[in-house]
Amino acid sequence: MALAVVLAAPLSARDTGWVLQGEGGLVTALVLEPSAPSVLFASTARGIYKTRDGGRSWRSSGDGLEGRSVLSLAIDPRRPQTLFATTDTGGVFKSADGGDHWNAANTGLSARYVGAVAVDPHAPSTVFAGSESGRLFKSTNGGESWIESTSPTAHICVTAITLDPVTPGIVYVGTNSEGVFKSIDGGIQWSHMTNGLKRATVWNITIDPASSEVVYAGTHEGFYKSINAGALWTPSNRGLTSVNILALVADPKTPGTLYVGTASGIFQSLDAGANWRSLAPDLYATAMAMDPASPSTLYAGTHLGVIKSLDSGTRWAPLRLATRSEDNAHPGSHAATEVPRVEKRQRRGMSF
Repeated sequence: MALAVVLAAPLSARDTGWVLQGEGGLVTALVLEPSAPSVLFASTARGIYKTRDGGRSWRSSGDGLEGRSVLSLAIDPRRPQTLFATTDTGGVFKSADGGDHWNAANTGLSARYVGAVAVDPHAPSTVFAGSESGRLFKSTNGGESWIESTSPTAHICVTAITLDPVTPGIVYVGTNSEGVFKSIDGGIQWSHMTNGLKRATVWNITIDPASSEVVYAGTHEGFYKSINAGALWTPSNRGLTSVNILALVADPKTPGTLYVGTASGIFQSLDAGANWRSLAPDLYATAMAMDPASPSTLYAGTHLGVIKSLDSGTRWAPLRLATRSEDNAHPGSHAATEVPRVEKRQRRGMSF
């Protein structure tokens, strides 16, 4: 989800009631290593950070990305040492060593503002990347070279790319102001799937772990659900205090349990989006990740850095990404930082 960084102005630390001592800045993406979920990557305008211990300590993971604003991240599910990062000025970067070093991977990719990237779970060497001009690129050799796919739409920024984990070839693309496009042949042909969705800006698309027919979309106009693989979308925002859905994750072990990050906090639904309840109000939550082995463990990227919950969002704790001294250090530095000291203030509805 690439464009959250240019939406409404972030809330201040005073608004949250908590002060992070040495905040990490607005987080644009969170990615867990599937086979080792204590390994987490967080991207910010200051670079990429990595933790190996569930957020207790972090190190900078951006050697080769100096001066780049990272918009999205993707990890190869079968080769987790391989990651892809998209940037606003440098196109796509690839790491083959778990994020320690990054190199530009732009052969055949003419766009330099790349807002979204996704690795095909059925063919890990196949990667999709989408640009601000609506152009979609595909690599079948792990990012070594790219060819331009038949663009689903022209001149509209690609904001999200999701591939069906069950059926090969099914790709969903979210755009700004043109809703969702779908391909069932790996990006050769596209259908415009906007029935009920209008032409919303789609920040994220998530396929229900229990059924590929059920697809969720987070948009700037609210949460939408389709029960027929995108043919018809239904809005469902009961209980949400913000309809700007910036992040979206689904519990793989408990069907119907969803979490969204919005411009006014984090919300949970226990009935597949029919109703929502607030878990962490007054946060500008731009990214979310869930431990697939233990879904009660959640991470959220906010305007103040990363927060973590071990109890399905009832309580949250902040995780420091960098100290002030590290902010001025070389981005490739591997110095670790510990969990921050937190100053507690009067707070309603949120405990750390």
